[in-house]
Amino acid sequence: PLVVEEILAQRGALVRALAHPVAFSSSRTTAGANATATGGGGGGGGGGLVDFETFGAVPVSGKALFKLLSRGEHTLLYPGGVREAFKSTKRGESYQLFWPDASESADFARVAARFNATIVPVAAVGAEEGFEMLLDADELLALPFLGGRVKEGAARAPVGRPGERFVSPVSLPKLPGRYYFLFGAPIATGGVDARDKAACAALYSQVQRELEEALQYLLSKREADPYQEVLPRVAVEASWNWDRQVPTFRP
Repeated sequence: PLVVEEILAQRGALVRALAHPVAFSSSRTTAGANATATGGGGGGGGGGLVDFETFGAVPVSGKALFKLLSRGEHTLLYPGGVREAFKSTKRGESYQLFWPDASESADFARVAARFNATIVPVAAVGAEEGFEMLLDADELLALPFLGGRVKEGAARAPVGRPGERFVSPVSLPKLPGRYYFLFGAPIATGGVDARDKAACAALYSQVQRELEEALQYLLSKREADPYQEVLPRVAVEASWNWDRQVPTFRP
């Protein structure tokens, strides 16, 4: 929602995010048959503190991505899905990408090429320091009795990708740090034949590689930011009557 809201405020463009179906489960219970793959209808309570439908999000699927790009809509996709969202910070997986192998799944690249869409990699750093992970998914599933119940619940959850495991780690929120976003250079897809599997896989790998490089860039730059922690940042911004944010770093 942070990215969607900021792009709307600064550019006047609504970006339609593809979110996991679990985020819409409560609204679908309420809206019933009125809920569709293109969003709309219902309160969207399944997203917890965030009403994803208010931000224009739709349940993730290949069909939804196809529809959005066919209409020329700006679309936000997280190829890493649940595996990446529920990565284990306890096992040193912070800011790692967990995308399916390009040879197995390059679907978004193929659909983007089909409609000559421009791909913009967006790296984000900061969210993974906003909580303390007590139990990762594997540890949760290994618990006596409770682990079995969690596994049963995960089996009943709607899936965004076949074979995924929807098991959320147990975490406690921490004092939030600073968020950093980097929009990479646009990647044109006009020269990629959507029917060429090898070309689409190469495009997919290019996007993944550039995003990984952007993440490492932000992580290195963050170390030199004197306002990375919340207290010095709040103190300076308060002295400015909250009229502007403190700077981050020069590219």
